[in-house]
Amino acid sequence: MALKKRKKKALIGTVIGLIILAMLIIVAPMTAETIDNSFSISSHTEKAPVMVAHRGLSSLAPQNSLPAFELSAEYGFDGCEFDIHTTKDGEWVVIHDDTVDAMTNGEGTVADFTLEEIRALTLDSGNGIENYGSLTVPTLREALEVCKKGKVFPVIEIKGCDTKYLPSLKETVEELGLKEDAVFISFEREYLEKYRELDGDAQMLLLSSTVTDDDIEWCITHGAGINFFYGNFYKSAPALKTAREKGIKIGVWTVDNTVFEDIMVLFGAEIITTNKLLP
Repeated sequence: MALKKRKKKALIGTVIGLIILAMLIIVAPMTAETIDNSFSISSHTEKAPVMVAHRGLSSLAPQNSLPAFELSAEYGFDGCEFDIHTTKDGEWVVIHDDTVDAMTNGEGTVADFTLEEIRALTLDSGNGIENYGSLTVPTLREALEVCKKGKVFPVIEIKGCDTKYLPSLKETVEELGLKEDAVFISFEREYLEKYRELDGDAQMLLLSSTVTDDDIEWCITHGAGINFFYGNFYKSAPALKTAREKGIKIGVWTVDNTVFEDIMVLFGAEIITTNKLLP
């Protein structure tokens, strides 16, 4: 009977511990604008992960806006991630969705706007929007200039684009002297493959929700790293093991909790993309 009681107490203790852990993982990121990363173990190790601000420091300023990029530098991030699309007239602009609906006072598909038309729109959504005056959709060049000035490396997610404009992306990056610093990421293998043809030395990460053996084979073939969704780390574990064995660079998105940051580092993540963890 005593043994059964001890087992029951141990089980209760385990359940309580799991509940507390769940609160740390789930509730904490929902109740704070930013989180002090000094609470993570991995941030104090010799090989602390590289910290990348997701769409700029999007917890304090509207995502993919110039203020968000400026804040990523101000707060000491290593890198600043942002999304790019091409307009109807072949210009690169920084916006997450295929449409302008969610973030601006306009409606429609990005690819149906000229640069002049999309620049006439105003950003009207996002964290801290009330703290800023009139904000517009940034151009690629503007985003890169902020990164260069703030000494954060640009992590450029190629989203909606006509691949015939990829040479102009390369040209803009090189004109600003960021060829060695820029990292190109995408879910679309075609975009990365075509950019690799333009630049054999470009730093690349393939985006994947759940990492597969096929992803890893593609990365080996094309000289790229992998960048995956932290929520699927268990399903990704077998392929990540292969990635580590092959020396493939591993990144993870979007980690907003120090507990998961430490877990991801244990799984081999060298790059942490976050909305809220401050370096």
